[in-house]
Amino acid sequence: MIKAILIDDEEIALDVLEILLEEIGGVTVLGRFLRADEALEQVARLQPDLIFLDIEMPGLHGLAAAEQLQQRCSEADIVFVTAYKEYALHAFDLYARGYLMKPVSKDRLATFISRYRPSRMARAVPAPETDPKPDGAESPGCEPPLKLNALGSLELYTAKGELLSWRTRKTKELFAYLWHHDGMPVYRHHILDALWPELSADRAQALFHTTMYHLRHMLKAVGCHEMVVFTDERYMLRVESIASDVKRLESKLRDAEEAEVEELLALYRGDYFETEYYRWAEGRRDELRAAYVQALERALNHAQGPRREALLRKLIELEPYANMHYYRLLLHLDAAGNGGAVLKLIDRLQQQVSEELGPEVTPAMQTLMQRYRKP
Repeated sequence: MIKAILIDDEEIALDVLEILLEEIGGVTVLGRFLRADEALEQVARLQPDLIFLDIEMPGLHGLAAAEQLQQRCSEADIVFVTAYKEYALHAFDLYARGYLMKPVSKDRLATFISRYRPSRMARAVPAPETDPKPDGAESPGCEPPLKLNALGSLELYTAKGELLSWRTRKTKELFAYLWHHDGMPVYRHHILDALWPELSADRAQALFHTTMYHLRHMLKAVGCHEMVVFTDERYMLRVESIASDVKRLESKLRDAEEAEVEELLALYRGDYFETEYYRWAEGRRDELRAAYVQALERALNHAQGPRREALLRKLIELEPYANMHYYRLLLHLDAAGNGGAVLKLIDRLQQQVSEELGPEVTPAMQTLMQRYRKP
């Protein structure tokens, strides 16, 4: 027997649906609810197989309710019952096992039940026994861990080094936004404002639920279960299973004098989410860049030879208008007797100045450059 609950803000719609299910047979209605929040309080206790859910309801919207219902009863399948065709695509992309238009046709409902019953019964067959995990339960999160590159381009890898692909650009941004908050819960309206600021609230919310589904599906496919957690009206990402270049860099920045210069230079492939350039990441991007420049300056105090040259060239790359970096590099190359490199740097400076794109050439720099200019 299939167990079901019905959620609709119209009493007559609940009556009609329950009568049709009784006539078709094979379905037990465990509960009827006029509001989605009432159903949320009972769904974990009732453990239904099917949830027939209206979309347009006062209070909690049906698409939002679907996500929370799945959180509290992950084994339940959802069938949307609504008069609005425009929700069909988002419903199927989200959690829907079926989509019934009002007024509900008995034939259509019977066809759905007949197709659904075999799959539900198959799931009810006990799985072969396996060795239990410690404490008798599977721990949430991701095992093995993921590796994230957030400096330069955003890249997410499995433990085997496989680069993950994103269903949509917004799926990628949603992951980045949640990871950016470093395990702190974020309210839905903050996510909507950050990712879909130009859209209406209804349109943004519909896209959010679809995007969240894609993200969870992608993480689950690589063995990362329950990484996105919904609690107290907020979303959070379990970040403890994600190793990142940002965290590695931050550990080096805390003691740049002891850090290996080669690793310090290699880690910073670009600014924080540089290729994506998410507007909500601007503050963090500027903070990380400033901290990195300071770390390079500290490392420069003790660096000699090729390492000093590499640090100065990285500083020029990050701050191309700072004449002090060019002057120090000119002095270093001159002291090393590398006249060819000095001439190349002078040519670069002269070209930038002529194009009004370079740093100001100070008198001290002019004096040094004069020694290498052709008569």
